[in-house]
Amino acid sequence: MCFCNSPFPQKSVKQALCLTGPSGCGKSTILHFFKQRYGERYSIYDFSGNYRVFSGYMTSLFGENIDVKIGELTHKSKVVFILDQFERFFFLKQEERDGIRKMIRSLCRENTGVIVSLREEYLADFLKQFDMNDLLAPGDETNVIPRGILREMVSIIENRPVTRSASVSVVRGRRSIMYGDCLIKNNAAVHLDTADPGSSRIVMEEMGATLLYCRNQNEMRAQLGGETAGASVMETKCVRLFGREDGEFLFRKHADEPLIEQQIIFHMAEFNQRILGFGAEELRAFIRSDNNELLGRYFDTQLASCGNYFHASRLLYLLSQARVHHLSVSTKDVENCLFPTLFDRAGHRQMWDDIRQLETLQLIRKNTENSDQEYEIAHDFIASAFLDYCATNMDRETKNALDLFITEYMDVKRRASSEEKIAHRVKVHGQRYYVLTTSVAVVAMIVTYLLQRFLYNPWTAAWQGFNPCGDFVSPFPAFITVISAVYLCMMYNSVVKYYRGRKASMCRKLYLLLMGLAWAAVFAYPHFLLLDGVDLSIAALNIALLLDDNHPKMCRSGLSAYGTRSCMIGLVFAAAHVFFFLVNRRFDDYLILTEYIMFTVLVAYAFAAHMTQEFLFARMTDAASEEF
Repeated sequence: MCFCNSPFPQKSVKQALCLTGPSGCGKSTILHFFKQRYGERYSIYDFSGNYRVFSGYMTSLFGENIDVKIGELTHKSKVVFILDQFERFFFLKQEERDGIRKMIRSLCRENTGVIVSLREEYLADFLKQFDMNDLLAPGDETNVIPRGILREMVSIIENRPVTRSASVSVVRGRRSIMYGDCLIKNNAAVHLDTADPGSSRIVMEEMGATLLYCRNQNEMRAQLGGETAGASVMETKCVRLFGREDGEFLFRKHADEPLIEQQIIFHMAEFNQRILGFGAEELRAFIRSDNNELLGRYFDTQLASCGNYFHASRLLYLLSQARVHHLSVSTKDVENCLFPTLFDRAGHRQMWDDIRQLETLQLIRKNTENSDQEYEIAHDFIASAFLDYCATNMDRETKNALDLFITEYMDVKRRASSEEKIAHRVKVHGQRYYVLTTSVAVVAMIVTYLLQRFLYNPWTAAWQGFNPCGDFVSPFPAFITVISAVYLCMMYNSVVKYYRGRKASMCRKLYLLLMGLAWAAVFAYPHFLLLDGVDLSIAALNIALLLDDNHPKMCRSGLSAYGTRSCMIGLVFAAAHVFFFLVNRRFDDYLILTEYIMFTVLVAYAFAAHMTQEFLFARMTDAASEEF
């Protein structure tokens, strides 16, 4: 695209120019080049981001009396306002739109220009609400003289007087039509400063383009020796870096892709060649890889470079979903969703480190300049590509938990509810009930085991008839029960305590019972499998029934499925032990060892499957979630 000599040739009138095209076509790149080329010639003010703060942004630039300030500027040079990513205007409430529309009208005056950049799918909505030829629509209440942006568009007028009686004449061999005292001589469009053809003053100014469609702007041809080269700048660079065969293949393969996707893939290829030292065959294999695979490698590399893949991927997924659903998510909302301190006491600092790192990598950016209150994905393509990446690369439980937050955030965004949830999390986060209860129970279990082992053991004395293990004494039952108690503590302390409602106190009382059963399992070590199985079943049943109909179906299904499975496993172990005892009052050594091994495998699986950041985050979100 080329703006020729000037995109805004007028001096006395204002003009609107709409730049549109698909996502990633290079609209922002064109605006960047425009500012570089005309930055000294025009006074350019660029706005891109959250249009809810547009009025505040203009006030910060020009003060309360915007008309006076802009009027002073237009005496010195043409003033151009750039409204980038204007599709966000249509995401706002009607009253917010009306305020922004009024602000745009206040910019319409002599010697000003407005560039609107938006994605092509929003062009129809834009043209329905804005008249490119007259942003000051008739009937609007404004102090600005309603001349419009372009008003009437006609052809070039011959700049010499003729007799008023001649309506049609021939000027320089061309058929011309008289307009007032002047003649139309060709079809080049101009602007008439007055709509009255009989006016004594007709200002003729070249109009220029009003709607520019942008597509594959990287296809700019290089100028060599005054002639246009056969290859574009990007193609020439690919050939120079990767050789003619591979370079031309790489360029042609991605020639129709969005500009940002091309840049990502080209830079990855250059990085692999120059930094990682890929050989010719490795580089050729990389270049010929599928696009999804290339983008997957890109996100793998970027997220891993943040130092904490789990936190960085959650943050990027949340902001990507927010971008797709046209939401503005504050950093407080981000922390409320991701809850970084769940896994690390320094999690809040870690979250901000991830935010700054992702900002450095140009994956996210500040929604408002010089403010860290809101962040957003840097580009629509990044958002859509990362969501595709997460479909196969993000843990399903974690993705569901983040989707749940976005769903609730869209359905019910009430400040009181949000503040209540945050206050509850802050309150329970500092409580140590489950940790202290578990610590007391573990100490009691260890003391009980030592007393039985070294002082007096009723199962080898007075209760010997009820001892299916006989003289087989092992520290294993005590050890595995302590580990199981730690597992329950981690689950309750990381998940259940964030439940809000009347069941919160019931969960605490129930947990005291569970720790009592764990101590009883150590004391009744020949039957520890029975008590530990019952213990697990009670805890799991509580979790399965924790959520009621006030919680979303996604929450109930996730937490209930986990609780039901665990409850059934506990019952199977308890029933198996009772069956063995009824059939054979004395266990053979191999049966005792089998029980030990089976329960060890169960606890090991529970830790491996459930004590992950992904699982705990998802289940905590289930417990804390509630429809209001």
